Amino acid sequence: MSIPHEPEPVPSISELRAWFTRSRPRIGTGWPALDVVTEGIPIAETTAVHGPQSLRLQILARMAAWAAGEGFSVVIASRAVTTEELWLAVGAGGLGLPPRALLETRAHDTWIDDRLRVLDLRVLGGSRAPEKLDKALADRVPSLLIVDDYLGNEYHWAEALGAAELDVNAKPRELSAALVLGGGSMESFSDFLDRGVLTVRVVPDDDGSRTRITCYDGSTRRNKVVLLRDGYLEPPRPDQPMLRRPGATNIWQERTGQDISDFARALGADLTELVWEQGHDVGPD
Repeated sequence: MSIPHEPEPVPSISELRAWFTRSRPRIGTGWPALDVVTEGIPIAETTAVHGPQSLRLQILARMAAWAAGEGFSVVIASRAVTTEELWLAVGAGGLGLPPRALLETRAHDTWIDDRLRVLDLRVLGGSRAPEKLDKALADRVPSLLIVDDYLGNEYHWAEALGAAELDVNAKPRELSAALVLGGGSMESFSDFLDRGVLTVRVVPDDDGSRTRITCYDGSTRRNKVVLLRDGYLEPPRPDQPMLRRPGATNIWQERTGQDISDFARALGADLTELVWEQGHDVGPD
């Protein structure tokens, strides 16, 4: 007589929801305000970042530096800027500074150089960046792939990723990598939202002193307003354990907060502070 098999347990909807929203690994962005609204960049999924080019580059470069500083393999690519400009942005991003800051002082040159040389980070800029990306992925796939100026160049980047048209849901799963796409047109990104892609909108006010960050994940919207001082984003900080690999010490943290604060003051900037406002649901208009 055969023994009946125990039926597989059926998960509850709340358990499934928790798995989809919390259990998948996420990479910290290096910008605390962005970590708050996104809860980190999910691996094997696409994240779309919309915002003005200069601010967007600063955010994506910070993301690349911070993730690489924690030992993740990272590729950042852009047709909009040269490889040299992209390296400068990443070097500044590790300290929480805008790229222009490193053009005004030599105080951090040796310290940054030492770190950039040991990171698993590939930087691809210029008009041939998609071709370079194709070769880079053939060599090895990173944990985090950041493509700026994706919108308006979809064909070039899709081809580099081995597809006639990029499937933003399937491709990161195929790569087992976090895919971040940057662009300036919210209208095009609205299609990503329809497909459940984590979509981040970064909108500075007219004088650039405040920036609203809005995150959509297909089911919820979260908002934060950040006060910027002379374009400086809030420096990275180490107290986000849910977004960091256990036991990892970010390579950029060896620079003390006081060092970075003194550097900011030397450039005539005040320390950056956050202004938290009650978020409310807003549409993607």
